[in-house]
Amino acid sequence: MPVPARFWPRFRIVAGLALALYALSGCGGGSGERPPSGPLADALADLDGGGENGSLGIGWSEPRLAERSGLGADSIADALGPNADTVIETAPLLRRRFGFDPLSAERLISVGGSYAFGLRLDGVDGRQLGRALTRNGGRVRQSGQVELADVGDYAVVPEPLLRAGVRGLGARDAFGPAVTVLAISTTARASLLGRGDRLLEQPIYRAAADCLGDVVAARMIPERLLLSTEFGVDLVAVGIRADRREVLCVLGGTADRAAEIAANLETSLAPNAREPRTGQSMAELIEEVDVATAPYEEVEVVRAELTLAPGQSPGFLFSTVARGSVVELITGSQGLN
Repeated sequence: MPVPARFWPRFRIVAGLALALYALSGCGGGSGERPPSGPLADALADLDGGGENGSLGIGWSEPRLAERSGLGADSIADALGPNADTVIETAPLLRRRFGFDPLSAERLISVGGSYAFGLRLDGVDGRQLGRALTRNGGRVRQSGQVELADVGDYAVVPEPLLRAGVRGLGARDAFGPAVTVLAISTTARASLLGRGDRLLEQPIYRAAADCLGDVVAARMIPERLLLSTEFGVDLVAVGIRADRREVLCVLGGTADRAAEIAANLETSLAPNAREPRTGQSMAELIEEVDVATAPYEEVEVVRAELTLAPGQSPGFLFSTVARGSVVELITGSQGLN
């Protein structure tokens, strides 16, 4: 998906050089936006829409797309978030013990917030894993094309997964010939199975998919779950594009707040700024930044697209989420050289 015209950059910051301001082209909004398309939008269309106003976090990647873009399993794990990342990290052991290979999935989707409440693996037959998890107890019932398995109490990790190094997931699962779900709760499982209104029906998730564009790995986190604080928006999304540029989207709030956040990002990602938590110079991390603002339907959107400095590994924005520094970048609470 190409970058929509309304996100053509308003500022461009290049290491050692700030180019002049030029007008934002194609600034749009209203109710006539083209619906987002592409693999990420398709994933959102398959999820239950229980996250009003951006209250449900999402992680997503398609391993084959990620691999073609030169991304490794670590980037996929970062996109899916804590708990779900351990399923990716322990993939070799899970494959050996249960014939269950997470990295062979056609698509990986997690739901949650600051950590994952559940993970869906499309194209993975998890029935052998399901038998291992329920061998010593648990309730199993058929529901459509999948078996639903309740293993132990809410949020308790079944012993076979725990021994393999998986954290958080596995108490409420679904297993079928072409899909596996590992979840904390029945709510997370139902959301991942798409048993309700579609998440893509909500404007803020349509806006997030449109803003992120042709990413191959992405994560969306509700604002209040980033650092247990609120700073005047609803949802923050980060992703890595097919060309390995990285995208930060800040969604929700007012037009005035969007303008403030755009100005903050232009300052906090400038070459003379420092990463708020590590203190590393942005000139060493980022070669180029484009920042733009434009509404999608009635959702205010701020978009920053980054080209990393030569030698930097992809995943800078995922790391700012893990450290919490993404909030300081957005709010501008960091120092300059």
